[in-house]
Amino acid sequence: MNDRSWIDRHVDDSGFVTIEFKEGVQFFVRFAFSRPKAKSEVKCPCSKCKCRKWGNPEVVSMHLCKHGFMNNYYTWYVHGETSSNTVRNFEEESSNMEFVKIEVDALYHEMVVDAMDAQSEYNEGPMAKEPNSKAREFYDLLHAAEVHIGAGG
Repeated sequence: MNDRSWIDRHVDDSGFVTIEFKEGVQFFVRFAFSRPKAKSEVKCPCSKCKCRKWGNPEVVSMHLCKHGFMNNYYTWYVHGETSSNTVRNFEEESSNMEFVKIEVDALYHEMVVDAMDAQSEYNEGPMAKEPNSKAREFYDLLHAAEVHIGAGG
């Protein structure tokens, strides 16, 4: 993963996130959260947050898949990388570790909620205002799909 050219291949011609990019994001998240100073959150290097906001592994992964990396972030210096040796050492250390697979469906659900500028179920407190009828219809469909999938699996 020393070759970071995948960072520039965020989406394909159809606008979908490339498999190569998703694998690179997973590698980045494992690397960033393996650093001694990393706790439950690290600075998010997506093009929107630009390392000014913090996120857990799922949030950082979702932001990177949605927005891509900030410009020219090929050396992950904010996340403890000092040279290509840092990544090489990490690759050797992590080859025997088991990693948590990110649930793609959960990421897409969060992206939809974020795109709709709605409050997710994880936030506390009431919504500022009720969604309009079209949005309510959409939320009802999302909820029905979740119930249906949950009941079958």
